[in-house]
Amino acid sequence: MKITRLCLTNFRSFKDTQAIDIAPVTLMFGPNSVGKSSVLMALAYVQQILEKGHCDPQKLDALGNKTVGGFRSLVHGGDLDSTIKIKLDFELGQTVFREDDEDYDYLANAFNAEKLDLEDFGGSVNHFAIELEIAWAHEFEWAFVQNYRVWVNNRYVGSVESSEDLKNTRISELNLVHPLLLNETERAQLQTTPEDWDLDIALEDHGLRHTQLQATLDGVVPGSQSKEEIIPSLLQVVLYQRDIGVGCQWGAIPEGTESLVTNLNHSDLEPNQRHLDYLMVSNLLTSTFLEPITLARQFLRTYIAIGPMRVIPDFDYVPDPNPPQSSWADGRAAWDLLHKNPDTSEAAKLLIKQCNQWLTGSDKLDTGYELKNGSLADSLSGKGGYDDSHYLMRKRHLLFIEKGNDYPLAANQLGTGISQVLPVLVAAHQEKLQLVSVEQPELHLHPRFQVELGDLFIQSSRDRSFLIETHSEHLVLRLLRRLRENVASREDISVCYLKRSDEGGVVAELQVITDDGDFEQDWPDGFFDERDEELF
Repeated sequence: MKITRLCLTNFRSFKDTQAIDIAPVTLMFGPNSVGKSSVLMALAYVQQILEKGHCDPQKLDALGNKTVGGFRSLVHGGDLDSTIKIKLDFELGQTVFREDDEDYDYLANAFNAEKLDLEDFGGSVNHFAIELEIAWAHEFEWAFVQNYRVWVNNRYVGSVESSEDLKNTRISELNLVHPLLLNETERAQLQTTPEDWDLDIALEDHGLRHTQLQATLDGVVPGSQSKEEIIPSLLQVVLYQRDIGVGCQWGAIPEGTESLVTNLNHSDLEPNQRHLDYLMVSNLLTSTFLEPITLARQFLRTYIAIGPMRVIPDFDYVPDPNPPQSSWADGRAAWDLLHKNPDTSEAAKLLIKQCNQWLTGSDKLDTGYELKNGSLADSLSGKGGYDDSHYLMRKRHLLFIEKGNDYPLAANQLGTGISQVLPVLVAAHQEKLQLVSVEQPELHLHPRFQVELGDLFIQSSRDRSFLIETHSEHLVLRLLRRLRENVASREDISVCYLKRSDEGGVVAELQVITDDGDFEQDWPDGFFDERDEELF
């Protein structure tokens, strides 16, 4: 599973909706304070909402408890009458979507009942998207999720809506003509119409103004029968006209772990037709609205953000044996992982080996230093002239050994560049991470090292995606070179330039890369032209 796009509306410096396409390696460029860090902040904000319901957070956990100042500081222009919209697109890949309820098929067959014969929802999903719309409730002085919308396989499927007091939460929209909500006959009928078909006419011609799902819903949704005609609101969208009550938290975020909590009518005393209809509809709505939230929450737990200010541990550094997600913000989590005893952990041994390949490899960073996890007593064994009784001599440390010189050094005794790049190296080799964002990975690095980071990201992006905020021309040049050499493809790399709009807010421009590894157009605003101006 991977994230493929992030859309922001009225979030911090973003006013009008802007889309950031996320490839295996995504680079974001732009002037200082234009809003590049807002993109990374949006992911942390969504996670904090889904995990804790913090729509008005003073700090963001995933960014190392970074102070953000609440909803007023997050909404564009501080306008409490506006709403923030954040949309995340995902591709499932090998991740399995929720499977259909086996009890339904068993009972329907056992009692020879009429089945709602829809496509297997779980087995047919390869793409989904969720959008959270966060609003400010003036009467109650709180921020809440006003709307939660879902797309499946690039088609809108429905939304959950909440009132300001959070007491009225309901599925307010359900697209009855989404392909996964039609039976085989209905799908075949709609597919016979031309691409530019008028949905209203098509539904009349094929008798689909009332689908099988709608008839089933009318039997289990509380309230009087809907007498209103279903009117197509958008091309390929027909919305169910009756609200379905659903249990939510923090506004419109559905609650529940196994199934969606709804107000649907059912009788579990015996497997009658209504109970079977309830089972099918409940499972369908759970797949539609709860499963995307569950998968998005799981994905964001595998997201880390490495900030631009990374810790330089001294000799007395005390590692955390179980570093939290927030510890990546200043790189501390990387040092914690490297401190694990390689004699008792194969993962720790492999991690040190992988980092050393990049630190010492002649075709990589070639820093001239090798990393070792051990005690000073071990490192100085046989050299004499020291007292190994002190606990610091026996305590495990991360030590750097310079090529041609066996004397160990601590991280704070080296040039700053190595300590700043090491968290990036560690993150690139963590199997559990699916998205790694880094602000200024080139920080304090020699241009030669910046170039090699391009190879690190390309090689490591097979197992995770990188979202990089950078000013490094050298990094871009290496990526373009690898494209020309066919080491990477255009689908592997996305370059986004952020600039201020004359109308206010920020505009995100995708820089199109040609087949021969160059940009189709010149950099906007003369970005990266400083070198030419200095030379000529």
